[in-house]
Amino acid sequence: MSTEALYVHIPFCDHICGYCDFTRFNYARMISDQFMIRLLQQINALPGNLKTIYVGGGTPTSLQDDQLEALLQALKPKLSQDYEWTFEGNPENLTYDKVKLLYDYGVNRMSLGVQTTHDDLLEKIGRHHKFYDVKKGVDLLREVGIANISLDLMYGLPGQTLESFESSMRDVIELKPDHVSIYALTVEPNSLFGRKGIKPVPVEVETEMFLSCINIMESAGYEQYEISNFSLPGSRSEHNQVYWRYEDFYALGPGSSLKVDHQRKTWTKKLGEYLQKDAYAESIDLTLEDEMFEFIMMGLRLRDGIEFERFESRFGQSMFEVFRDAIEQGVQKELLIVEENRLVTTFAGFVMLDDVLIPFMDILPEDDMN
Repeated sequence: MSTEALYVHIPFCDHICGYCDFTRFNYARMISDQFMIRLLQQINALPGNLKTIYVGGGTPTSLQDDQLEALLQALKPKLSQDYEWTFEGNPENLTYDKVKLLYDYGVNRMSLGVQTTHDDLLEKIGRHHKFYDVKKGVDLLREVGIANISLDLMYGLPGQTLESFESSMRDVIELKPDHVSIYALTVEPNSLFGRKGIKPVPVEVETEMFLSCINIMESAGYEQYEISNFSLPGSRSEHNQVYWRYEDFYALGPGSSLKVDHQRKTWTKKLGEYLQKDAYAESIDLTLEDEMFEFIMMGLRLRDGIEFERFESRFGQSMFEVFRDAIEQGVQKELLIVEENRLVTTFAGFVMLDDVLIPFMDILPEDDMN
């Protein structure tokens, strides 16, 4: 299987948000210069002909303009002729010069972290922008020529009500983005929220928010093509579909994970180690059973489900032969549907995907399930 996707993790931020548990550090010029030297060496060593590149973080737009240009110069030759090239950014540090740089080098998709359109909630979760900055950023991207825009929202934030979440969705829809990602707040132990003991909203409220979100987004013409992702026709994230279709992908940057040639590797989160050598915090040789289960786990996140032919082509075995009991259980519980050429979830199965997947885990050795 050829590898045609690359994720690049830029671990620097101008400030640290309360809910964030990604590998991130406050931006400082000296250490970021050292990181860029290392990163550019790694990029130059990669093969080309990539169909998707996703630069996330952290906050990639926290880099200074000269650092950003060096990154763009290194990445551009690695792309195929037909590509999707996404950069993440925060509304408050999008400048005309940065956006023009991105556009001039061929970046054709931007993802902005909105989280909520309510300024009081933004302050509570440690964000430094206001909704006005989001509107200004979207206008700037379109003015310069980056028209494919994705916006991120969160639900289950401390103090967030169903009504305030619904109004955030409507505010975002008014901006007419091509793509919207909507994620539930997860309070991780190592985040500022986790250390302070801050809790998300009750699970029943979170569920109500999720169901409302589907209704509002689909009523506005957005397709829920994946559990957390909505797009206008023709605007699905090509890069993220690499993950959900369980294809191989490269990754560079502290804490990022790659999957190539039946191996999953996670780079060390320790920036000092990352700068000095190829240091992996974890390296796993994936068994056939691992890959079969993960193929199902990722594929059922998509509304389109999994084509039987694609499974058989990948593994040389029929999906029915491998997972007959799990499929039959899902069908009996009205969580799965066997269509002519694919396996898909019902709406209930889509919402309760964790429950759907439990019988599929029987293929795994007990050690993998612990």
